[in-house]
Amino acid sequence: MSCSPDTARTLGALLGHAAAAWPDRVAVEHGGETVTFGELARRVEAAAGHFFEAGLTGARTAVLLFDNTADCVVAFLAVARTGARLVPAEPGSTAAQLDALAEELGEPGELTVLGRPERLGALDGVRDRVGRLIDTTGVPGASGGSAGAVPAAVPPEPSGDDPFLYQFSSGSTGAPKAAVHSQANLVQGGLIYRRSFGYGPEDTVLTAVPLLHSFGLIAGLVTSLLTGARLVVLGRFAPGLLLRELERTRATVLVATPLVCDLMVRSAGGSGSRLSSVRLCLSSGAALPPEAARRFADRFGVRISQVYGCTEAGIIACQRQETGGVGRPASGVEVRLVDDAGASVAPGSPGLLLVRTPAMFGGYLNRPENTAEVLRDGWYATGDVARLDEDGVLHLIGRKDSFVNVGGKKVNPVEVEQVLLGHPLLREAVVWGEVLPGGSERVRAAVVACGELTVTELVRYCRERLQPHQVPGRVEFVAELPKTSSGKIRRAEVAAAARVPAPKSEQGGTHQ
Repeated sequence: MSCSPDTARTLGALLGHAAAAWPDRVAVEHGGETVTFGELARRVEAAAGHFFEAGLTGARTAVLLFDNTADCVVAFLAVARTGARLVPAEPGSTAAQLDALAEELGEPGELTVLGRPERLGALDGVRDRVGRLIDTTGVPGASGGSAGAVPAAVPPEPSGDDPFLYQFSSGSTGAPKAAVHSQANLVQGGLIYRRSFGYGPEDTVLTAVPLLHSFGLIAGLVTSLLTGARLVVLGRFAPGLLLRELERTRATVLVATPLVCDLMVRSAGGSGSRLSSVRLCLSSGAALPPEAARRFADRFGVRISQVYGCTEAGIIACQRQETGGVGRPASGVEVRLVDDAGASVAPGSPGLLLVRTPAMFGGYLNRPENTAEVLRDGWYATGDVARLDEDGVLHLIGRKDSFVNVGGKKVNPVEVEQVLLGHPLLREAVVWGEVLPGGSERVRAAVVACGELTVTELVRYCRERLQPHQVPGRVEFVAELPKTSSGKIRRAEVAAAARVPAPKSEQGGTHQ
């Protein structure tokens, strides 16, 4: 497993190379705990053997409640080592959400759910409906003192081309879809980041975004593993904690979102601290407001490099020195702009953005029709309308999806509406994204009740069934909702009546 990272096709091969090249270099650091590459390799091997003996093989799927902790990193790499499939999930996923996930994957009652004890303890009754629960802090290799005895049933190294990662995304219809990535896709994504941003073993990468998302996973974990960089993860995000960790660790690369960068500026206030060690700040997950970028650069002396990408294709473009747009296509990424008939548009003209990259997904799980809609002769149709200027900079003009971007986390309005409509006193509901001053968004809802109901009661109902970023930040009761002749609610009209910008399908922005 110690081949060159340039020819590696599995995460195990990357780890093997790193353990051989830098056995005593710190690989992962969290909360004062450090794990060297040599230790990480031993822990992953031990955990993989444990998972394999427990029945987690290439025919099974695991769900990882992916906290930004060292034990979850071990669990992620150990599942990859077994050859099983993995769904990275929000650590606070509810039992109802896991039930729905099992149904979507076609494995009700069979999923293996991995997570920290406090996460598993919150899943009352899920064991009977989903499958086994495994504490990531209790498996062999999870902590420094338990990696000595490797179980006999250590699995063989899997193929890098087999399906591995099921990352849930959604298209313009709002239906949940699992984008299927191989381990080779993830390795290629890391190689693109290395070529684009020059990661190396001298770097310390501090990720302030969840590793479960495409951006954090590739820009943080995979690229660090590939290049020998030290990865520092925050178990929880707080602006003050992040600033202290940047200073303590002397981090050279910061992986963040526009919201994180804005909160850093606000938290730092008028203090004189500068990010003297940071050479690169990457931001993705949402559009980067120019004013926010300017405030960050003025305050910390570091210019933010915007990254534009998506779950299906990974990084597409990155903004370095140029201003405007979302940057030039990343190294190894090809882009095309076409009209509705699929013909290339004239230079400088807007068109539907198609991309081709070695990090691109292979299709949507169990959804051949959706796959056929977006994969066209080896190109992925992003759903974004864009143009290329004379300098080769990509400019986004519009989005075709209607998802709400809450602090870099995507919220499916349809999912929130379904939860709202589950309340016995609601007859109708519509959800959209309200753009707030500064460019951030919050979930907003308009509802029609059929009985006595208060906003407080309805929000409490949502909090019991949704994750915090999915809960509507504002709810309005209305007498009726405008509809088309076929009975479909006019979302844009509802948003306009509420005096907010049009839904995001009519706006540009970055996503990953």
